[in-house]
Amino acid sequence: MLDEKSQVVGLLNRVLKLEKRLMEENIEKYKSEHIDYMFQNSESDVVYKMKEKEIFFLIEHQRKIDYNMPRRILEYEVEIMKEAINGKIMSKKNHTLPRVIPIVIYTGSGKWNVEKYIEECQEKLSQEENIKLGEYYVVDVNDYTNEQLEEDMLFLSKILLLEKLQTGKEIYDMLNRTIEREKDENIRVILKRIIAFVLEEKLKPKDRSKLLRKIEKEEKDMVLEVIRKENERLRKEGRKEGKREFLKQTVRNMLQFGETEEKIMKYIGINKEELNEIKKAI
Repeated sequence: MLDEKSQVVGLLNRVLKLEKRLMEENIEKYKSEHIDYMFQNSESDVVYKMKEKEIFFLIEHQRKIDYNMPRRILEYEVEIMKEAINGKIMSKKNHTLPRVIPIVIYTGSGKWNVEKYIEECQEKLSQEENIKLGEYYVVDVNDYTNEQLEEDMLFLSKILLLEKLQTGKEIYDMLNRTIEREKDENIRVILKRIIAFVLEEKLKPKDRSKLLRKIEKEEKDMVLEVIRKENERLRKEGRKEGKREFLKQTVRNMLQFGETEEKIMKYIGINKEELNEIKKAI
């Protein structure tokens, strides 16, 4: 019966309650290998299309209650839309996407009690405002000033600012300030990757080198400050054994950093003789 356009038009007019009733000449059976494959196990499922419009009517026949129906309908809708678009690109604001209108005909014995909207059977985030399927949130970089993005505590905001800045000088100055403020070790690793690789074409080689050297110096200073504080703590607590092991590890690390013996002795508070003893122990 669903191959009879007169019956389908009657069904559509009854269900959709359109102000202007559809006529047989307004619709056509939609055939494609892809759609046929999608419905290969459901002979009663059919798709009609309005002539000269990208509006589709999916008619699904069910003899049993299927609580997967919201998900299935969504999959069918997306597949029909993809098939109709067929690689076309939405390049203009007034371009429209195909519309799929699903209808389920149920002929089972029990009352149909399946949710009609997929949002009703999805997990929910507490206190989140209801967002419809296909709706999305927008974070538009143009809604913020450069100063707001740079001062924001979220490092991602600074990445957005990098996308927004136009000149190499602007980018260099912003990164220079960011390096001085950013103390998170993981973020600094990301920052180095961005400077070394992502901004290869936007920054001059000498500017990239300056920024990378600045990060390394900041990291070294941070490590040395931690070393100094830990050494002071152990000294005050009088933990000789712990201090001896700590000094050995500290000297080893600082030597690997390429620090001079003078700087090592100054930071951890030892003399030349003590340093030589530690180096022998290492």
